[in-house]
Amino acid sequence: MIIYHPAYDVNHCSYRILNILNSIGDNKVHCDMLKIINFYYVYPHLLKRMEVFPKPLNYQAKKIKSIKDPFELTPNPSNLFFEMSPTQETAILSLRQRSLINVENNIISLEKQNMPKELIQVFKNDKFTKSDIFKILVACLPKVKLDGNNGLKARSGLMEYKYD
Repeated sequence: MIIYHPAYDVNHCSYRILNILNSIGDNKVHCDMLKIINFYYVYPHLLKRMEVFPKPLNYQAKKIKSIKDPFELTPNPSNLFFEMSPTQETAILSLRQRSLINVENNIISLEKQNMPKELIQVFKNDKFTKSDIFKILVACLPKVKLDGNNGLKARSGLMEYKYD
């Protein structure tokens, strides 16, 4: 039996990355932040597992807590994040080779002039892109401090932060 999950699909990951970058204000974000946003794109219900929301998210706590849990049991978030890492790296490399993104000093930026207009229209019509959760992911999360004891890496438990 074949079991499909979009978290491990490189093409779906590429779509998510482009959608996120297209929707973020200045179309660029730190690589680690992009990976965290991409993770919560696939598993938005895991936002609820943060013990204390960082400042830009605490205003959205009511919306975050209203996210429905999926039918499936979700394992440890840090393990899931680690398992998604090769897929994310492959998608980033592929998008970079196609000149759809640029990576410089750990900042990933969208090369909007190289984006197919049809794909941008697909993003606009995407049901999830119109949701409150997606808006939180692309508007609030990039404003959160990434590093340090109170940063997103620490609060989410998804990445190592002690040596940043």
